[in-house]
Amino acid sequence: MFPVDQREIVNSIKKGSHFLIEQQLSDGRFEGILSSMTFPTCALAWVQIAQGNSVSSPLINWLEKQRLADNQWALDTSRIPNQNATEFAQLILSQTTQTEIPPKIPQLGLIKLAYAHLKQLNWSKVIPPPIAIFVVRTITTLLPQLSKWVKPPRHLLPSPDFFYSAKFKKLFVAEKQTLVPCMILIETHTKNRRHVITDLLDWMFSCRLADGSWFRVNYITALSALAMIEAKKHFPELVKEDYISTAISWLEQTQNLDGGCREALNLNVWDTALSTIALAGLDNENSLTKQLQASSRWIMKQQSNDGGWAFSGLADFRTSNSTAKILSDADDTALSTLALILSLAPHEIKQNQSIKKGISWLVENQSPDGSWSTYVPGEGDMGCTSITAHAIETLLAFGGYEPQINKGVDWLRKTITPEGYWSDLWLSQFTYGTSCAIVALAKAGYADCIEVRQGKNWLELAQNENGGWGEDMFGRRLDHSTVEQTAWSTYALLQTTKEEEISPSIKRGLRFLLDQQNHDGSWPTSCVGIYWEIIGGYEDPIYSSVFPLLALNSYYQKIVC
Repeated sequence: MFPVDQREIVNSIKKGSHFLIEQQLSDGRFEGILSSMTFPTCALAWVQIAQGNSVSSPLINWLEKQRLADNQWALDTSRIPNQNATEFAQLILSQTTQTEIPPKIPQLGLIKLAYAHLKQLNWSKVIPPPIAIFVVRTITTLLPQLSKWVKPPRHLLPSPDFFYSAKFKKLFVAEKQTLVPCMILIETHTKNRRHVITDLLDWMFSCRLADGSWFRVNYITALSALAMIEAKKHFPELVKEDYISTAISWLEQTQNLDGGCREALNLNVWDTALSTIALAGLDNENSLTKQLQASSRWIMKQQSNDGGWAFSGLADFRTSNSTAKILSDADDTALSTLALILSLAPHEIKQNQSIKKGISWLVENQSPDGSWSTYVPGEGDMGCTSITAHAIETLLAFGGYEPQINKGVDWLRKTITPEGYWSDLWLSQFTYGTSCAIVALAKAGYADCIEVRQGKNWLELAQNENGGWGEDMFGRRLDHSTVEQTAWSTYALLQTTKEEEISPSIKRGLRFLLDQQNHDGSWPTSCVGIYWEIIGGYEDPIYSSVFPLLALNSYYQKIVC
């Protein structure tokens, strides 16, 4: 057994909270610099090639440094070999170093697009053959009930005519913004119909944000820049030159000091909400009032007109002529609202307009099945474990709304897997989904229900010998434990534990966190954040401070106080 000394816990919290507070910026926000990844790095290099420029040395140097021993690349800092990342990196390096690409057709449609655009593959290999399109269209017309099961295959991209289909309108918002610039690239190199390119560009421009990006995401913005570059060659009057230049300037902002690029410019709304929640739990003596007031003001400033929050703040661009907005999402809305509830005085909560609007947004955007999805329920989106759990926590903290809470609880209880875990969409999947579900159910009064017992049992069995937890972005268990996964797993177990029942599993998790803390109060970061499976995961230094503080403080409140 690894002993846990209460003084160690107190000192660790003090050091950790001091380090986190030091990360707060002058305007009140917290903003972790996300780690570099292969896809966004290659995407910026691809844009530079499309402009007729040489790929910048920092991008090339980063790609060369990421080459694994077997001449492969990983999607992210996990250094797990990945075929898609390897094919993309090989393509970019071949354009600069004149090295040959292995004679193999890529399997992913998005990579095929890059190969075709850089003249390494025929465009006919990128889209389905006409007969396949005809067959699918006929089947879904005759049997419309099958249409919801038919999605564009990953190894191909849809032809531009797909834009006009009812199926396109039902896609997830990020899929739409990814596919439209792809369709423009395909159209300019195949049929090159002016009216189709015009329609696609009009739709794409309607999604352009005030800062010149699309979705504040590197890869989508890079595809949009490439689409504009190609469209301008054929129909120059359809594309404004400053749209291209501002998109490229924005992409350059995603480049990190190590030379690589991150997928999102930042996740500062989520980072600030998480940090505020963690610090509010530590503010027993009102010593953090100044910091919490600053972060709360910043959060309220970022609230969208619909009452929700997006993952990244755009308040500084609201005077722009752009009408496009980043969609509010349920996770940022839930956590931002919860952060405000926890950081304000009790008598202020019910009167605060930002909180009331956030609560209303959550209530209005609950799915009929009781879950919350990332964006709009039913539009290519699906219920998400962690988001549903966070929405339940927020409604519980505000008070009332029992029907919505009960529906959310029922959905969580029904979606546990036969193995005893919950899967998630946004962070390392099984430990995070399971931990979030356990926390929400316990806070809602279901700490002793069978699903929580199954989840606790699964977490304890998944614990590594060193006391930590670790899995990759696909849910595969790793011997390498991470601070973040250990922290949220330990925190979840603590929510269902009484003072006299602190289990060996919890003590081992706490011991791991204590031993991993650096002298400056920080903890080492790991790749636990997930975007697309085809893009990879990311490290966020905010996570490795917030989650351990939540776990350690939960133990402190339960045992020491």
